[in-house]
Amino acid sequence: MENWERTLAHLGEQGWSYAYIKCVDLEAGADAFYASIRRGDEKLTSLKPTLEEAVQVLSRLAESKS
Repeated sequence: MENWERTLAHLGEQGWSYAYIKCVDLEAGADAFYASIRRGDEKLTSLKPTLEEAVQVLSRLAESKS
């Protein structure tokens, strides 16, 4: 299990639901990952070059909301 998978599982235990997708910028020739977590009316999103980075940002934001 990857670190980002553990982080999402931990967020799920705290009541957050999550989704993520891989985005491809054809002009720049680069990938980015969009990750989103939601709990009730709260919604946090992150767009980063790796899924690991996107999930880390969401984890920090979720912790600051607690």
